[in-house]
Amino acid sequence: MTDPSKTDAGFVVVLGGRSERELGVVRSLGHRVLLVDEQVPWHCMSWADAHLDVDLDDWDAVAEAVRGELGDEPVAAVLTHTEPRLPLMAHLNGRLVAGAPGLDESAVANCRDKWRTRTVLSEAGVPVPRFARVDTADEAAAAAVALGYPVVIKPRDGAGAFGVRCCPDETAVREAVTALLGSPPGALPGVLVEEYVDGDEYAVQTITHGTKTTVLSVFRQRMTPPPVFVELGYDHPSGVTDADHDELARLMQETLAAIGLRDWITHTQVRRGPEGFRVIEVNARRPGGRLVEMTTAVSGVDMTEAVTRQVLGLPQAVAGPTVPFARYTSIVFDTAGTVMYDDYTPAPGRTGPTAPIVEVEVAAGESVHPKEHPNGGVYGRIVVYGETAEELDRAEREVQDGLSLQVVFTDGLGPAAADSREFKSCC
Repeated sequence: MTDPSKTDAGFVVVLGGRSERELGVVRSLGHRVLLVDEQVPWHCMSWADAHLDVDLDDWDAVAEAVRGELGDEPVAAVLTHTEPRLPLMAHLNGRLVAGAPGLDESAVANCRDKWRTRTVLSEAGVPVPRFARVDTADEAAAAAVALGYPVVIKPRDGAGAFGVRCCPDETAVREAVTALLGSPPGALPGVLVEEYVDGDEYAVQTITHGTKTTVLSVFRQRMTPPPVFVELGYDHPSGVTDADHDELARLMQETLAAIGLRDWITHTQVRRGPEGFRVIEVNARRPGGRLVEMTTAVSGVDMTEAVTRQVLGLPQAVAGPTVPFARYTSIVFDTAGTVMYDDYTPAPGRTGPTAPIVEVEVAAGESVHPKEHPNGGVYGRIVVYGETAEELDRAEREVQDGLSLQVVFTDGLGPAAADSREFKSCC
């Protein structure tokens, strides 16, 4: 339903939108959409009121193009759901929308640069893994000795666990660091070497109103064991106690206050090691894959609508109905070969907002890699909901039986160098 107080109240500039839902929420709140991208896809044009093709790396050109397109029309907000465009979004909000709520450029930098994240949080007394920034393989080897093996090597920026590796010895450290130092131009200089926190991992979704943070969902994250980290799935309930949940809520409040985040959402990874919870990464965005839908199901809050309301200064919608159990299972493979499967048809009664979500992101007949392979990873996902854990088991078995996923022709087959997926990880 359109918010009558905001009808025709100006344009929201959306950077890099790809989802009808993202743009539809803006319009449902009474605003018009100016969609801005390097090249706006044809299928997205009908979802926007106006669109612009412009070089998003030239921030001055973007600002001038927006003003040239809109003339005297007011800009209500600048918004993106695409992590690489968060710095531009914050810059344009400060330039085009005086006093706009939402992320500022400092908070964006504190989240996107993992070394800066670690530094800001440790200085504020927030528990993080011990770490060092290095610029050479020799420096990395020395840092690893000081921290103690195993250590985790990761780039300063990027998402989806790209380039992240747990290293048990000096040879592995040198190989991982050398590979990252040869990354394409544009990556932040240096590499992060950090303590490996051995323990359960949790995905924590939050929304911050002003400076007050509320935890929307806590999912226990299932991962492959080191040396690489592939997301195998997520569970709700997470298994944490009420006291642990309260501690996580305090930790997130302290974390996001130190980051300087206001009026925004986050997807944060936290591990619990022998010394307690440690903040691993803070992502100033909604989670990937279908964790947004899973969060909506267990909290009643749609993060896409919630963050749109935040940047427009609108009150939040009343939370919707919730389910007590949810499970997210990544589609991964143990061997290389050709994937075959059947189309999944939900059983009668398995419809509505808590119907199973089934996505296979490669076509039947395409080649796949094992989950630990650099070009393997996640090929899709299954999300099921229920009133009990047993109901989740039944729902997932029904989906697995319906898909009948299998890998064939594994002997002597060299999988294709590329596939049809846009991403190789979930979140």
